[in-house]
Amino acid sequence: MKRIVLRFTRRMGGRDKKYGEITHFYHSISGRIFHAKCERGVIISFLERIGNEVRKSKSGKTIYIEGDKAEDILKRLIILSGNRQCLKTLTKIPDIAEVVIGLGEFEAMFWYSKIIEEYEKRGYWGVCRVARAFRILYEIS
Repeated sequence: MKRIVLRFTRRMGGRDKKYGEITHFYHSISGRIFHAKCERGVIISFLERIGNEVRKSKSGKTIYIEGDKAEDILKRLIILSGNRQCLKTLTKIPDIAEVVIGLGEFEAMFWYSKIIEEYEKRGYWGVCRVARAFRILYEIS
């Protein structure tokens, strides 16, 4: 059975020295895949929109996603959180979430692989370039 683990931590950063919530994505086989500045509420509301059952830890800082659709949900969550970390406000998140839910299997695989590839090569700014291309292509302004 496939198992995806999401962990939430807080980290101070940026010019204004504010705390931000970081989401870490782990795969049961390969370990940590990706991390992004994305709030817990964004992730949970997206999972509720998809209608997937999740298990939470007692502290609420860890979410477990299990089942056959876990891989597909992981890809879509990474696309969403990669876009979220490159936005200043939450106003575009519902539009991005709608597009991510509506993506086909091959489109989701393409954007997921592009985000992971840029994350490994260039880090944050590489992911932001892919996120910008995603928003331009799907006309999210």
